[in-house]
Amino acid sequence: MSRPQGVQAGSSSGNRIDAALCAHSGTTVERNFSAADLPRLGEAGAQDSQLSARFSFSQLEGRVAIDGALRGVVTLTCQRCLRALEFPLEETFQVVLVQDEAELAEEPGGYEPVLADPARFDLQALAEDQALLALPLVPRHEPGQCNPSGAVQVEPEIDESGTQKPFGNLRDLMRGR
Repeated sequence: MSRPQGVQAGSSSGNRIDAALCAHSGTTVERNFSAADLPRLGEAGAQDSQLSARFSFSQLEGRVAIDGALRGVVTLTCQRCLRALEFPLEETFQVVLVQDEAELAEEPGGYEPVLADPARFDLQALAEDQALLALPLVPRHEPGQCNPSGAVQVEPEIDESGTQKPFGNLRDLMRGR
């Protein structure tokens, strides 16, 4: 099977491409990435990941435009219970490649501008950037799906007037330790 136009042989798994040539021919490129392929995702707390990405190239106002989609599962650490949390990732994105910083302020047609060389565009870096943007700020299970290890469930004390005193039994809890 022949390689799509613009995808360079010999580069690391074909992750560097000639995006201008792909845009000119309307190429769609698909890639699969594992945790080993995405080191910055690991630095952000992902323990494991399997992502598939689709990049559809076109031209927009004389520039390279990419409509993309990421799908997969990223394993993170729940910040409530500190156990593994499988986070499903389904993200779509639209970027346009610009070649100088002056063009970064423009946002043609709702596409996000990305400063890059279209002749040697790195698909892996784009996929990793989009995955990082899609991760939750604080990963955690849905309420009721986890119990923080060693956490004490405390019900607020309510006095006769119906006023809640959330720290009313704190003294008793501290004595019990």
